[in-house]
Amino acid sequence: MSNLFSGPYFDHVMAQEPLRSAEYFAHGSSAMLFQRDGQLYRLTTDGRGHCFLSEQSAKGNLHVVKVIKDFGPVAPADNAYWDDEYYWLAQVEWLQPIDPTSTEGAHLTKLFTELSDGELVEHDHRAQFLERCRQATSNQFEFTPLLNTLILASQYLPLGDGAVDCDITNVMRRPSTGMIVWSDPIHFAPGYTTDAQQLQMNALREQVAH
Repeated sequence: MSNLFSGPYFDHVMAQEPLRSAEYFAHGSSAMLFQRDGQLYRLTTDGRGHCFLSEQSAKGNLHVVKVIKDFGPVAPADNAYWDDEYYWLAQVEWLQPIDPTSTEGAHLTKLFTELSDGELVEHDHRAQFLERCRQATSNQFEFTPLLNTLILASQYLPLGDGAVDCDITNVMRRPSTGMIVWSDPIHFAPGYTTDAQQLQMNALREQVAH
C-alpha cells in the first residue's frame, strides 16, 4: 500500500471500522481511497473540501461526487500544523477518471488552464478567478453546471485561506450517466465541526497519546 498518510492517528483510523479490513485503492495529493466489499471510502485531511462535497451531495447537486455516508472527522491529523486539522472519512460512489487526451478531456484541460493559469488559485487571486468562471458560464454551455459548482466551491472557502484546485485530475465521470463531476476542488482549509465532534477528537488525542 502506498501511504499518503502515516502516524499514530492514521494507524488508529485504519484499525477501526469501516477501514479495518479495507484494501488500499488509490491516492491523490490530499486523499486516500480504500475499497471493501465493493464499496469505496475516501480519507482526506482537507476538511473544508470534505464538508463542501458532503453538503452539496446532500443537497442533490449532481455535479459533485455522491457521498453515500459521511463519517465526519475520525481522528486528529498526524503532523498537523493546527489543532483543527483532522482526518475526514466518507463512503463515496465509484467514478471513472477522464482521459486528458480525449476531445472532452482536452477541452476541459484548456478551459481549466484559462481559468486558473494552470496553478492553484490562492485567496488573493480568487476574485479574478471567480470573474473568469462567471464569464465562462456564458459561452461554455455544456460545462455551465460544472462551472457553477466550481464557483460554489470557491465561495465555500474562508476569505483569507484555502485554495481552489481547478484541474482535470479533480473531475471524474459518473459511469451511469456519463456526467462529469467534481471530486476534489478545494484544499488547505479546516472543515466544520460540532462541539460533540471536537470533544470526540480531544478524547482521541488523550487515548492515542497514552
